[in-house]
Amino acid sequence: MDVLIEVNPLRIKPEEVSGLQVTLNTVDYIKGNWGKSLLELAIELEEYEPVTIRVPTPRRIKDFTRIMELANYLNLSKVIIRPPGSNLDEFLNVAAEYNIVLSWFINAEAGIPPIPPPHRVSLTVDIPSFKGLRRLLEFLLPNLNIVSFMYAHNIKNGKGGYPIMNGPIDYLKIARILAALGWNGAAVLSYRDEFTGNYRNDVNALKVFIESAGSTVLDKGTLRMLNSIMRRLMGNS
Repeated sequence: MDVLIEVNPLRIKPEEVSGLQVTLNTVDYIKGNWGKSLLELAIELEEYEPVTIRVPTPRRIKDFTRIMELANYLNLSKVIIRPPGSNLDEFLNVAAEYNIVLSWFINAEAGIPPIPPPHRVSLTVDIPSFKGLRRLLEFLLPNLNIVSFMYAHNIKNGKGGYPIMNGPIDYLKIARILAALGWNGAAVLSYRDEFTGNYRNDVNALKVFIESAGSTVLDKGTLRMLNSIMRRLMGNS
């Protein structure tokens, strides 16, 4: 399991996140810089050496094609995006032309959009939206092989974007379970601007924990929960 951080290129400079694996949230950036040439955009963004980018969902296929061209300039294989309300096939066809897999950003309330063959499937899951470990696992267990990214942040006073090490969501337990399940995607730490200074320490702490969690036996309560979910999914309860 990798650990990435999400940064907004409008507010965080490349040197501030040097040495970290970066996901760029380009939603505001693209909207505000759409008049620039693709080459200009790519030169600005490639300094971050992004693993992937999160992009807005445009209404026009023409605009989406331009976004895919930008991702191609950046040599990306996956792009995170919310599913469009229509023209799903067209979006998938354009992405396939650039050999890019769209990773649908979904929360607990959004279903997985139908993916017609031969297109590949990828999901990006917002962990806090599931509001509980059991509900999260009920979604993950049957879909784990198509989940590429999981957005991680904590909730306080109904608002997200807080550091994972300080809040009600037990990310160490989630990491231990994912390691035991053999998930090989990437957790994406997504903090509010005022907490991005926590990124480096939290990434290091989480990586150390993940490396040690692979050989850890899950507690009996967690095993019972997993077995219960699996039985229900298999129709045995």
